[in-house]
Amino acid sequence: MEELRGSYRAHFGLALVLCGVDLLCMASTWLPSEYNMPKWLVPGLFVAVFPVFAVALVRSFTSGAGAQLMGPNNANRFIGYVLLLPPALKLTYAFIICLAALGFVTGAGTAEDVHADASGYYYTYWDRTAHPQHSVRVELTEPEYYEALTSQLRIFSAGPALFYAFSSFLVLASASAAAARARTAPERSSDSAEQPGWS
Repeated sequence: MEELRGSYRAHFGLALVLCGVDLLCMASTWLPSEYNMPKWLVPGLFVAVFPVFAVALVRSFTSGAGAQLMGPNNANRFIGYVLLLPPALKLTYAFIICLAALGFVTGAGTAEDVHADASGYYYTYWDRTAHPQHSVRVELTEPEYYEALTSQLRIFSAGPALFYAFSSFLVLASASAAAARARTAPERSSDSAEQPGWS
């Protein structure tokens, strides 16, 4: 991964660090005690994933990596590039995917947009079967409220973690494409559109 230099290295590291923080937030929802991470952290990480992923996506297309690896006709190239990754990085990505999938599976059943006020704990949903349609309030006990809240936080952590991981992958692929283009530029300056030689 010697091709990771300068802003590529910083972007790659940022994406993986934020992914790690996101996974820690998700893992904390499985602790038996009440959720004790800062309440602003999960929404903050959820918002931060958009610029991190957007810049990674732009980099992948400006470097040529996106055109080479993404799309239904490039599955073999994508798999080939993944197989070239260092073993530690392959294990890291596999761990992230498995942990995020576990977060989705364990959080999906009880996650609700719950609220608490002076009258108690509840969530609302839009009843489309009623005439006229209206919002229905469902009362919850305190344990049900905290269970639904932690499940919601778990899902809101699992999704961004996957996007952070994919962002780091796109940055790495972009750095590889840029490095390959820089190596071949003196020899093939007239053929700059040729696919990068992934290394």
